[in-house]
Amino acid sequence: MNFFIISTLALISYLTLDIIFDNYLWTRNIDFTIFLQNNTFPGEELMFQFFSYVIQLPIILGGLQFMLSSKKVESILYIFLCVFGFTSNGLLKNAYHQPRPYWVEDEIIGIGCNMEFGKPSGHAQTAVIIYFSYLFIFYPFTFRLNNFQVLDSEDRNAEEEPQLSNRLVIILKVFAFLCIIMTGLSRVFLGVHSIGQVALGWMFGVYIVFNYQIYCHQFLLHYIKNQLQIKFDDDVKFQRISVTISAIFILIIAIDVTLLELNLKLFNQNEKEVDKWLLKITQCKQAEVGYFTKDHTNVLYNACFLHGTLFSFIFSFILGCFFSQGSFNSIEYYNQMEQKTVNFKICRLLFFMPMLLPLPLLLIQTYNVYLTAFLIVLFHIIQFIPVICIESWYITIMYPILLKKCGYQVKGEFLEQNLGFYEQLSQS
Repeated sequence: MNFFIISTLALISYLTLDIIFDNYLWTRNIDFTIFLQNNTFPGEELMFQFFSYVIQLPIILGGLQFMLSSKKVESILYIFLCVFGFTSNGLLKNAYHQPRPYWVEDEIIGIGCNMEFGKPSGHAQTAVIIYFSYLFIFYPFTFRLNNFQVLDSEDRNAEEEPQLSNRLVIILKVFAFLCIIMTGLSRVFLGVHSIGQVALGWMFGVYIVFNYQIYCHQFLLHYIKNQLQIKFDDDVKFQRISVTISAIFILIIAIDVTLLELNLKLFNQNEKEVDKWLLKITQCKQAEVGYFTKDHTNVLYNACFLHGTLFSFIFSFILGCFFSQGSFNSIEYYNQMEQKTVNFKICRLLFFMPMLLPLPLLLIQTYNVYLTAFLIVLFHIIQFIPVICIESWYITIMYPILLKKCGYQVKGEFLEQNLGFYEQLSQS
């Protein structure tokens, strides 16, 4: 626990310094951003926009790892950690409720048009989590201090870890570090964050990712793998963690709603100031004046509130595993897939296509943030078609069933169905 105590004290110290020097950093940021925007070289804007968007690539790769490799549990934990980063950032932004530089300073051009609050920087915070956790989760040997390689017989015989040279390992670490730095710098150049907002995002990201790496990853990796190997006669799978995640989910939603109500009724009561922010957003988005109001679900505290509800993905995925009661054997799965043809593997990928069906619902806009957030949850409970969580329910409940019905399930499949489970459960 030494690192946790030291890192917590360091974070508290930095938060104190951030409060003291907040105005100073904001003033320095104005000069720095204006200098960057007025002294550009050909392709500079494109370069910074690239680093703002490329942050999504590792998350996509994590999803592909889940679909194509035997590292199912590692992929799930990686996506969970990223989602937790997004959720915590939404809560923190509503707690700080600080505007973005281009909303306030007329000299700063809003090249990026983000519409939620700016502190701490979500890109800076999640960049640390996304890049570094990808390395230590999928390629644990890249970190000498990482003791999370599972040592049981299953993992020794599963898909072999590609052993990279020390030089390539160093290159990967340096590349991840540069991506994190360039992501933060790009947010300043685009006018959507101040130096202080970016630095605070980095601090929260470092705090989350290293404490997770040291204290949580090994435990969760072993726990989930062990749960997936439990036989029905021995115990009910994912029983304890589903209760824990449900309690955390309720707590996060309660905090999220509380922060939203504080922003609606206590903070941001200067109507003139809020109208100026909304006008800057409207101009940046080149929308019709009056389209973005303080009640629009994608602006200010409303957007941060919706980000806070992303934890429902973790909640619904764990519940899906609990209701599925399926099993997973990475050795058998890997060996079976090695023997399958390319056509067979491509056909299996087509079973992920239904996950695209609910995405058009994301285009629905309302001017009531509670309706937007909880109507999605209502759809999820009744029809398994939520906008936030549908992928997790489909993967954990429908996907294994469809594979089996269509003859594309392989031995050791993730959440492979036990045909007699529900019959045994009803008899019990």
